[in-house]
Amino acid sequence: MSSPLRRCSLKGKAVATGSDSESSGSPLVRRPRTIMLGGMDDMRPTSADLALLDDTECDLVRYSIELEDRETTGHVPIDDAEQDAEPASDRPTTPCTDIDSSSKDKSSAEKIDLALADFLPMRWTGTDFEFDEEIDPEQERTLSVKKNQNWVNHLPTRSSFKSVRRLIFQTNPPPGFSFLILAEHQRPWTPPAGYATVYESWFMNCSLWWSLPEFLTTYCHRRKIALGQYTANGIRIMVTLTVLAAELGITMSVRLFEELTTPSITGRTGFFYGKMVPKYNVITGKPSKVNFWNHRYFYVKINEASFEDPSIVLNGYFNANIDRLSKWSQGGTESFLEEVEAIRTLSHQHWPDISEARIQAALKRISKADDQTEIQSQY
Repeated sequence: MSSPLRRCSLKGKAVATGSDSESSGSPLVRRPRTIMLGGMDDMRPTSADLALLDDTECDLVRYSIELEDRETTGHVPIDDAEQDAEPASDRPTTPCTDIDSSSKDKSSAEKIDLALADFLPMRWTGTDFEFDEEIDPEQERTLSVKKNQNWVNHLPTRSSFKSVRRLIFQTNPPPGFSFLILAEHQRPWTPPAGYATVYESWFMNCSLWWSLPEFLTTYCHRRKIALGQYTANGIRIMVTLTVLAAELGITMSVRLFEELTTPSITGRTGFFYGKMVPKYNVITGKPSKVNFWNHRYFYVKINEASFEDPSIVLNGYFNANIDRLSKWSQGGTESFLEEVEAIRTLSHQHWPDISEARIQAALKRISKADDQTEIQSQY
């Protein structure tokens, strides 16, 4: 019997214990990295076999062994990877769904090859996962220095199918939500055409929701920045202002957000955020830094499930030349100026007080207001 590691293709290269290893592939070509382990009852990788692999490859081998064990015994071992060592949110959150994540997690793991799911597009059906259509090579973006994409302090993503699956169980995006885990060479500014970069921390630590709000993507389009440039702290400011505005009966818009904030690029990292204008700063108690927020990121397909308005054109590559636009108040209507003043006069709001319940209540108000606007526009 051949070694179970002989047909293990990972990271665009072949890993074999014999002399018939495959030739290395181009590091910029996405290749499905699967592990096919046969005859596990008779032969398993030895410590000598595993010593030939790096940490990621060892993890994939263990995933395949684990799946085989589940099929044979029905036993679901504890996964240390699910117990993330990174800091949790600085305030308690309540999942946005009633899904029993433990039972869903077990069901999906039995149906999905975890090694393959980490490197092919996946679609959430509302109850389970399935493979989405593969990425056309012409859709791929490269780490091009010709487009001034020489950003610093960006590491390969730590997101995996398992971590994104956990996020989906907690945030409950609409059916049809599709995502892609990055290959090792890819970065936040290289999403394929038709995809955008998002960070797990936006949802787990900053309480952003699906589908991504239209005014956020419109704002990125207007500033000509990539969605993946937006920092976690910038998302917290956006979420807080959206909630405060909704509680006043105001729907957050690009013009209102631009009046209350000023744009800033964080040096050679390319990250972008809209910080509060001092005279309008009603937000206190937020940490100046969300630790490790940019360590876990993935690509999300631009469609109706993930974006309120998928027709908005977004940059893929990062852009450091943000437009310096004049404030809307210079030509604002009386009602607009009243909205700005209403937010300015609010008492200071603490980020830990922006609870999940307040966010959900705000979203219901926004949805009701949008429905009413649509009805009125028909007359």
